[in-house]
Amino acid sequence: MSSLTNWSPNFKRRYGKFINPLPAENTLADYSDFVQQDARPGESYNFPVQVTLEHGVTHNTDGTAFTLNAAIDSVLQNASIDGATIMLRGTLPYDVIAKGKNGAANGNEGGAFWKPIDLKTKILMQSAEMYRELNIAYGPGTGTALCSLGTVADSVSGADLGTPQIVRLSAATWAPGLWNNFINGLVDVYQSDGSTLRAASVTVQAVTSSTQTRLQLYKAGSAVTVATGDILLPAVQKGRGCIGVQAILENTGTMFGIAGATYPMWRSPSYAVGGTMGRAKLLQGMARLYPNGVNTGGKLFVNGMTFAEMAEEANALQRYTGNNDKVKRQGASNLEYDTAAGPVNVALHRYMKQGIAMFIAKDVLKRVGSSDLTFSLPGTNQWFYQELSDQAGSEIRIFSNQAPIIEIPYYCMEFTGIANTGDIASS
Repeated sequence: MSSLTNWSPNFKRRYGKFINPLPAENTLADYSDFVQQDARPGESYNFPVQVTLEHGVTHNTDGTAFTLNAAIDSVLQNASIDGATIMLRGTLPYDVIAKGKNGAANGNEGGAFWKPIDLKTKILMQSAEMYRELNIAYGPGTGTALCSLGTVADSVSGADLGTPQIVRLSAATWAPGLWNNFINGLVDVYQSDGSTLRAASVTVQAVTSSTQTRLQLYKAGSAVTVATGDILLPAVQKGRGCIGVQAILENTGTMFGIAGATYPMWRSPSYAVGGTMGRAKLLQGMARLYPNGVNTGGKLFVNGMTFAEMAEEANALQRYTGNNDKVKRQGASNLEYDTAAGPVNVALHRYMKQGIAMFIAKDVLKRVGSSDLTFSLPGTNQWFYQELSDQAGSEIRIFSNQAPIIEIPYYCMEFTGIANTGDIASS
């Protein structure tokens, strides 16, 4: 009896074009200038900050040669920061490299879709851009401004990490675009105090539901159970990563050598939204920033659902003239508001947590360090490509050394407590 199995060698396999569904992000890195080459740090990057005015004032009404009060000096403080290093590595077996020598093209032409070295380099760059943005946006923070990739709301299933374990992150700390790109990545799990390590180098195996804030975590042979209140950080980042923008915005203590508790210009004000983010909340927040001297505006980095909520509000408040009998055009891909602090552009950020939004004033966010993302450094004679001494393959590396700094923190603001209608529910 004839069957497809018996006749399968008669049929050819056909191939379509190479597909890459992992998008690039609208980044804080794009919005921040890397300090010019002649200002990049040797030991560290330093800049003076004026934190008080002169206060040696005397008032008088009697017309006499009155005695002057003592001078009270204005105060300058020195802010000091250095970059933090990110190094990614990827390996290629000789067999993979050899098979790619027959040419590369989409469809049925060539022996591969991409030359292996080209593809490995491309994906390393994508990964490095993601880790750079996570460091700039969040980082591990400090004791007074602890930061993470998310907070565990509770355990859903699995007795321990070796089972594996499915946990639910809080809706406010959930960043949907982040976890889609973090599959097979490693996180360290800390207890809620931010200093007690629960488990190191835990694999993020899956986002178990696109409509729930759930992750599947695994560590071979581990009997550790992740608990409510635990926080997730990229593996081996704590104590070695830079202080990110969220931690800078939430700082109330000493950071980069200046005491935020003493000098208000070294603290960012915050605005508790307590629900959906809209025009009124944004205008009120900017009105709070105006007395601090902000008048040139900036960017508000938001989660996708926050943008959708604000765009829907704009649709309800405005009439559009581009409609005709066949096309009814509504919606928005860019939002800008005139505010007391100047024009504010609302920017979609792929890794923004659902519960927050970050307003960064114009020209105050910088990146400090010795190098942006690079595959080579002066004096190395070649790019970071090397033969593995004890393995049949090669390795490619990508390097960066940088950290964000907000030069005038009280020009910026974090909006907190955002809960939009379309947010992914914590369930």
